[in-house]
Amino acid sequence: MSSDSSDPSDPTDPLNGLAGRESEHRRAASARFDVAKKGGTGDAMDMRDALDPATHSLGEALKLSYRILQLGIVALVVMFLFSGVQSVQEGDTGVKTLFGAIAGAEGDEQLTPGLQPFWPYPVGDLVVFPSRHTLSMHREFWPASRSRGDMRPPTLQEQIDAADPNAGLAPGADFSLLTRDGDIAHAQFEVEYVVSDAVKFLEMTEPTKADRIVAAVMRQGAVEAASSLTLAEITDTRDQLGPAVRESAQRVLDRLDSGIEIMAVRAIERVAPLAVMNRFREVQTSRENSKTFVEVARQAAITELTSIAGGEVYLELLTLIRQYETALDSSNPLDSEKVLLAIGERMSAPDVGGEIARTVLRAKASESSMLARLERETQRIDGLAASFRDSNAQIVQQLWLDAVREVYLNPQAEVFAAPNALGMLNLRMASSSDIMQDRRNSEIQRKKAIEAARAAGGYYAPGTEQISIGKGGGRRLNRDAQTGFGRD
Repeated sequence: MSSDSSDPSDPTDPLNGLAGRESEHRRAASARFDVAKKGGTGDAMDMRDALDPATHSLGEALKLSYRILQLGIVALVVMFLFSGVQSVQEGDTGVKTLFGAIAGAEGDEQLTPGLQPFWPYPVGDLVVFPSRHTLSMHREFWPASRSRGDMRPPTLQEQIDAADPNAGLAPGADFSLLTRDGDIAHAQFEVEYVVSDAVKFLEMTEPTKADRIVAAVMRQGAVEAASSLTLAEITDTRDQLGPAVRESAQRVLDRLDSGIEIMAVRAIERVAPLAVMNRFREVQTSRENSKTFVEVARQAAITELTSIAGGEVYLELLTLIRQYETALDSSNPLDSEKVLLAIGERMSAPDVGGEIARTVLRAKASESSMLARLERETQRIDGLAASFRDSNAQIVQQLWLDAVREVYLNPQAEVFAAPNALGMLNLRMASSSDIMQDRRNSEIQRKKAIEAARAAGGYYAPGTEQISIGKGGGRRLNRDAQTGFGRD
């Protein structure tokens, strides 16, 4: 059946005859398709022959698409199988899980850095997390910072300056530690820890809770460690609190079998209550100043002793002096005499210098002068001996007159003449004002000379309390050490 136009009266025609009316405006057909009726064998074969190239092309396209689909499925299977292979970075740790359970031989469950082949998810999985962590604890044992009107956090010195000594610690805002001696201390910590056993760690908790666990045991460890130290030990220059906190916190983690090991705990700030820090700082400053004063005094003592004995000789002399005092206290005069002689010999040695050497030289010079004067007196007496044997009365009279003349020639001497027969009368006489003034001037000059000698370093008399006027000699003057200072 063939058809070139539409029937305008056909109600089934969607164009309602418009095609017939517009046919005169259409161009001529370029092809014509005739469809044979059923039962026409020849026409059907012609139709099949006409469709063979299209069917062949469609079949080839379907075969190519199927092969591409097969290759995609194989690639997806390979990718799925290799999706279980993961790389563990240096510093990470973890375990393999098979259907949610930790897999691996006993003792080898923990992953090592490198490429780790395993079953893909959801059959298997690798739980990997960082093994090393750093935790800062700045508020757990620290007072709340008071606002200063700006957003900048106050420094420690500003907090100390702003602390009110009349205000106590605010519960819930100010946190502290109680020391062994009952004082209060504040501290800030930095903690470094590692997950040393990932199996124990994951059996107990999950990686996101590691910091909370370590912070909890750190709080307990800090309270326990602070109770074993004094405030002075906590605030000392050397950090004693950090190692003590680490030891206490690690014991708790070991009891929990957590697989966590604390590597280091540093107490970066350790202070007394801020309100008393100013006073405490003054105490610390005074303590340091006292060390300085002690050192200065020690150096001054060494300088003084060196100037007295010279070099390191004073150490030997001090040792001998202590031995001498010990011998005196032990009531052994022979030992004290031996030590005293040893002191004298050591002071006379050529390596002794300083004031001792000068004193020994003056003593030797005085001894030589005294010996020379005694020799002159001895020679004079020897010269008078022959005359005394011939006329002793005349020599005595002459010597007495010489003595009287020497007394009368003294400008400060006064002569009073009184009657011989006064009976029961008492005479009250006053000295001449000029002579009294001369005596006072002479005494003043004598005292000035002594002070000048002391100021010039020419006067040194240790242990002068051992010398008493009108009494027996002291330990330095009594050589038998039987009487004197420390013995009477």
